[in-house]
Amino acid sequence: MDESKKPQIRPFLQGALDKDPLDRSFLEKLAVGIYGPGIEAREDANKPAAVLDEAYSDFVLELPGEVQADVDRYLNIFRNDPTPVIQFLDEYKKEGYSDYFKDSKNFTDIADKKDLGRFADFNFLGKGSYDALYRKDEAGDKARQKVMESKLTQAVIGPGQGLYTAVRGTAETISALSDLYLDTETLDNVQKALPEMSLDDIYGEDAGGVAKFTSLLTQYGTGFAVAQKIAKKLFGNVAKTKLAQKTAAVAATNKAANYGVNLAKYGGYWVLPAFAADTTVSATGQKSVGEIFGDESGNFLERALANTKLESLEGITNPKEYAAAVLRNKLKFGTEGTAFLGALKLIGPSVKTLSTGSGVILSNVVDPALTGMTKVLASERTGIPQLFRGVSKVADKALTKSGIPKSDLWKFSEYGAGVKSSVLRAIDQFTQNFKSGGPFNVQTRNELKKLDGLNKSAKKSTDIFLKDLDRQMYKLADAGFNDILFNTNTANQALRYWSDVLEYMRGNIKLNKLPESLRPSSFAVRKLIDDYSTDLSPILKTMNVKDDIIKNMGRYLHQGYEIFKNNRYRAPKEEYNAAIDYFTKLQKSFNKNISPSDAKVEATAMVNRILAIGRSEGSTPAQRLKAIANASQELKIPKTTFNKFFSDEQHLPDAIAKLLGRVEDPKQIIMDTIVEMAHTANSFKAYREIAEFGMDNFIFRNRRQYIDFAKKNGITSPRDLVEIKVSKPYNLDLQKIFKTGKEPMLTLPEIAKAMKDNTTIMDQLLKLPFMKSALAIKAGIQMNKTVLSLMTQMRNITTAAMFATANGHVGSGASVADNFRILFDDLVGKTKDPKKLKEILEEALDNGAIDSSTIAQELEQMIPELMGGSKLGGKTVIQGTTSDNIFAHLFSNKGAMGRVVGKSMEAYQLGDNLWKLFGYNYVKSQMKPALRNLDDVKKYFRQVYKYDFKPIRADGTKKSLDDAIKEISGIEIRDTYPNYSMIPTFVQNVRKFPFAGNFVAFVSEMYRNSFNIVRGGMRKMQSDNPYIRQIGARQLIGWMTTVGIATPVVMDTAQTMTGITKEMYDAYKNRFAPPYEKASDLIPVTQQKEDRSWKASNFSYLVPYADVAAPVKAAIQRFKQGKDTDQDTTDLFAQSAKAFVIRSLEPFLAPSIAAETALELTPDSKGIFRNKNGGVIADIKNDPDWFSKIMYHAYRKVTPTTIRSAEEIGQAIGQDLSKSAIKRDLFDTVLKVFTGFSITKQDPRTSMRFKLGTYSGLLSDARGAFQRDVNNATKLQKDARLLLRNLDAETIVNEYDKLQSNNYRVLSEVYKDVQALRTLNFTEAEIRELLRGRRALSDKDVNMVMIGIFNPENIPNFKKDSAIRNTIKNINRELETNYTVDDFVNRKKLFDIKNSYTSVPLGLSEEEREQYLKTLPRTKGEEIVKPRGEEQKKLFESQRENMSKVQPVTPAAPFLPDPQIANMFAANINPTTGLTQTESALLSPEEQIIAQRLKT
Repeated sequence: MDESKKPQIRPFLQGALDKDPLDRSFLEKLAVGIYGPGIEAREDANKPAAVLDEAYSDFVLELPGEVQADVDRYLNIFRNDPTPVIQFLDEYKKEGYSDYFKDSKNFTDIADKKDLGRFADFNFLGKGSYDALYRKDEAGDKARQKVMESKLTQAVIGPGQGLYTAVRGTAETISALSDLYLDTETLDNVQKALPEMSLDDIYGEDAGGVAKFTSLLTQYGTGFAVAQKIAKKLFGNVAKTKLAQKTAAVAATNKAANYGVNLAKYGGYWVLPAFAADTTVSATGQKSVGEIFGDESGNFLERALANTKLESLEGITNPKEYAAAVLRNKLKFGTEGTAFLGALKLIGPSVKTLSTGSGVILSNVVDPALTGMTKVLASERTGIPQLFRGVSKVADKALTKSGIPKSDLWKFSEYGAGVKSSVLRAIDQFTQNFKSGGPFNVQTRNELKKLDGLNKSAKKSTDIFLKDLDRQMYKLADAGFNDILFNTNTANQALRYWSDVLEYMRGNIKLNKLPESLRPSSFAVRKLIDDYSTDLSPILKTMNVKDDIIKNMGRYLHQGYEIFKNNRYRAPKEEYNAAIDYFTKLQKSFNKNISPSDAKVEATAMVNRILAIGRSEGSTPAQRLKAIANASQELKIPKTTFNKFFSDEQHLPDAIAKLLGRVEDPKQIIMDTIVEMAHTANSFKAYREIAEFGMDNFIFRNRRQYIDFAKKNGITSPRDLVEIKVSKPYNLDLQKIFKTGKEPMLTLPEIAKAMKDNTTIMDQLLKLPFMKSALAIKAGIQMNKTVLSLMTQMRNITTAAMFATANGHVGSGASVADNFRILFDDLVGKTKDPKKLKEILEEALDNGAIDSSTIAQELEQMIPELMGGSKLGGKTVIQGTTSDNIFAHLFSNKGAMGRVVGKSMEAYQLGDNLWKLFGYNYVKSQMKPALRNLDDVKKYFRQVYKYDFKPIRADGTKKSLDDAIKEISGIEIRDTYPNYSMIPTFVQNVRKFPFAGNFVAFVSEMYRNSFNIVRGGMRKMQSDNPYIRQIGARQLIGWMTTVGIATPVVMDTAQTMTGITKEMYDAYKNRFAPPYEKASDLIPVTQQKEDRSWKASNFSYLVPYADVAAPVKAAIQRFKQGKDTDQDTTDLFAQSAKAFVIRSLEPFLAPSIAAETALELTPDSKGIFRNKNGGVIADIKNDPDWFSKIMYHAYRKVTPTTIRSAEEIGQAIGQDLSKSAIKRDLFDTVLKVFTGFSITKQDPRTSMRFKLGTYSGLLSDARGAFQRDVNNATKLQKDARLLLRNLDAETIVNEYDKLQSNNYRVLSEVYKDVQALRTLNFTEAEIRELLRGRRALSDKDVNMVMIGIFNPENIPNFKKDSAIRNTIKNINRELETNYTVDDFVNRKKLFDIKNSYTSVPLGLSEEEREQYLKTLPRTKGEEIVKPRGEEQKKLFESQRENMSKVQPVTPAAPFLPDPQIANMFAANINPTTGLTQTESALLSPEEQIIAQRLKT
């Protein structure tokens, strides 16, 4: 260490240290006692590693590299006394290895104490951490750099550096203002006191992306938060008006405004803190966005950003001028901040503007063209409608003639009634699992789905006003976003108003007693309750209800209990124990003689009985409450215990109410009241409808009516029926609807079950231990990849437009922009008129058109399925209360994370609802001119839906034409837009299965929607109503365009614009695209670059119907790839069909992301972790940091995509390279995150490198298989038996032929890749360099592959092969024979095989190769070399032509064959040797002599 840098020790202390301890004075001993240890420790820490003498040093150099590194580390540890290291080396010399340091007892007595302390630290920390903390040499520097570059360390360093820079920037701002206006000179002192700390100094420009990204977030986020609070406190409302506008105007005066960056004016109030913060905290030495992205010669955005490049501060010596320059630079940071905030505020308006602009184009360009086509297609003059009618009639006649009854009758026959009946019954039973209505017919399904829609509508209508009340309460308490998210005291204070609102709802206080802002929504909610009470009144009379609880539900509000909503509910442990204590004390107070233990046993039994009654089914909640009260009184307790329950108040004792999960939340009490009333009224009407139209169809009054039905319809073996029993989730028992007098109505067992509940097989399996935890993992990961992904959220909004185009919903008829504004305001809490929002959404909800996102609903439905205990053998083995609490905080409003998840689901639902609302209004606009009266409606129902329209409601009121059109619009959207409620039983089971399927509901809906669009379009085309025919034609054209035509058109346009020709695209897809993109549409977005790569966007991600087309594309793609070597045409067709089936089933049967990750984190037998594509993740045996690698892999797989996206942006900023040495493009990464439009690099060069590694392995495997087989004693023993009969040995000949065949197969694939590379404009030199780069092929193989000719494997020199000699030696010993190697090697046949493979063209199929191998050797060269040479010339010419179109790349040289190849084929036969030039080049001298002998 530099002596000048050593810390100076005071002379007094130094003198004391130099003395013998016995000679020190009292004060000297005291000083040494206090300061000595620290000085000694410091000196020990700075002491260099021990050094070995020359002999030992030379010995260390002979050791393996890893051991040398260990010795260096041990010398650092034992720096004071290296004796343990020397003993370790002595043992290594003697034994050839040493485990000396495995047991510290070996050196405890001889090692220095400080060294032993370091050794203990080494054992605890491990190699890497020890090196980073202790070593001062190069190894220590590398270890520290590795620690610094770890993601965890960066996440710690980044925020710290960001906070420091914010403080430094603020100090610079204050001192610069002081220097400029007060004539001080403080800025220079500030910059000296707070020097620049750049992360580039730590990481360099190409690393540290996470640290740099988090640093910027901290620096500017802190400044923004502080500035926002200051602005809010100082200026109040003024800050939101005039001052904000002035600030925006100042920001807009920057020169960049002229180029479109003056977005600040759109930021409103927020631009003030943004401008102030970014101006204040920015510091000298930082780069502006303009410096990073600005380019005066670039595109529009780059030119605009160039105007915020910073002024140089170099050479400015005047303090005032320097301060002014610093402030001007800071203002540029402020301008960028306001522009960014303004851009964020423009997201909503821009979507509206874009929608309006798109609407203008669609209305004035696309719509007229589409309308023209539909009129032609729908016109009867064309004969197309007549054709559809004719086909339909022919199909109906064929079914009638074949004796096949209507499909609705198939389910009534018992198995064994005949082959036909049994087969039809089996088909019906099987297809029920895949139909959205299950066992119900279409009419019943639609009625039940409408019931769902009405119930959702009631809930949504209430929720709109409850949310508004929440917002108004938060405003009254001045609660901010953080208060709401984390439930601070301020937020809780705001919600105290709910008790007053609840009192108003119950009629205990008047409306004017509430704060004014709460009155409108409180009144609206009360009116909803009153309206439903009015609705229920005639129903209660009809049902002859006398129960006061039900009759007064709307007056007193409903008191709900969790156990009645979810029979898997488990009371929290404290509530369970409190209930036991309650009954124990009651018994003691009434019965003084009962012992405490007996009282507790009685109490526990009663608590368990109460919970069992609460979970029981078959009775209403009110009936169960009475049963609980009656059961409780069987205990010897005071008779007055349940007085309040049996009075008008209906109150349970507090302990029992909490045990049952009494709902305490006022909002939930109001919601439960309205939902119960709505559900009761709507269910009554729906069940009445079903009982009416189902009578004598699938519902029967008695068995006699059923038998008559069976006879009438030719059912010879009718199945037995069961009673209809409906579920009783609420207090009104609707079972009476399905009774005739006192006799219950009957139906088939599966229909009865479906009417009572919708449980599936998986619902039972989820009760098994650990299954719900596995489902929770699946649900969590799916949330991370969808609703918690900003990219997926944006993609959801944009791609959902395809649902409209597929239905032909294009042009005027509805407004997307208006829908977006309404829904977005509702999402962010900015709804100005809740009443108007309710009216708009209520109609669509009533008809089941919206709030049914397949993704959001799939995840939402999983949440309650996670709750409850686990059972095994019918017994509860895990109560699940702890996990329930965790899941509740993660997935519900109880926790901050749950609130984020909930709001994210709402946002995802918005993207879905946006287009469904558009579609619903569009269908209404289509139907109004088409359906002029109810007769038209009846005809439409019969023709399109195949059942009769019911013009009279269950309550006796008539439906108007407008009602009918709304009903049709709801059915159309449910049938042709994705709808979670329509998924079939099979998909529900897969969805709940933790280990398979990802977002199966969405894929299932794409198939169902496509089927319904096509079927509906064809049925409408048969109508005699020209308007209906046009609607049908529009649907068919829309679907075909969206699914089949749009993608090819976009592809063709993109290829024309980028110069990526169809041939180039096919070559890349067939040979180099990864397997998961083979069936995708990779739309090129850039021209080909000099490295032969280009960028493309996977269009399949943007087309929701891609999963429908994917199986067909997979089959076509496999067929287009052509036959593999050794594959015949039949096998190619089989492979294409296999690709179709696999791709069809993949979404449903492929492992879930969670299961896939678990499999990837399980090592194989060799200790290697592999991803799903076979790539190596980590290697336990050869990877020191294998654990961190698999943990990072797991993090990448399961973490929320938004976090991963932020990391990718950080990596792009830091210019970090991927494992494949690919640098992320910052623009592409940001574009993907914020728009959902993903752009990826298509790099055939890198793909070819990976493929060569695979080919190398295959060639090695082929040679290894050959070696194993020719040394197989069992096979050679068979040859020995042949030799005994004077027959030739076969093993070596057969295996050599197999080796040639295997090599030929591999090299043919390489040749196909070479051909593809030529199509992709690679020069011959580039291809050669690639082929030689991985050393997968020999130079001779490379030369021959380049001209497409097979280079056969040389005949091995078996006499020098010790392995085969030893095998034959063992055979001789065991069999007492005397064979030699020559006996087993038939050289003539081996040479014949090699000669037959000489000059065989690569790429032939098995059949072609067999034919070619029969060709005379003398003519092979002539047949192949000339065509291949001509082909190569053409390739070079087309390559030059293509590259000249794409960009100025150095043109390929004119065709000049490789000299070696040219000489090889200069003449066909050498007159001197009699050999072909190919034979002369490829055969060894020994083999050439043999060939000459054979020819003579």
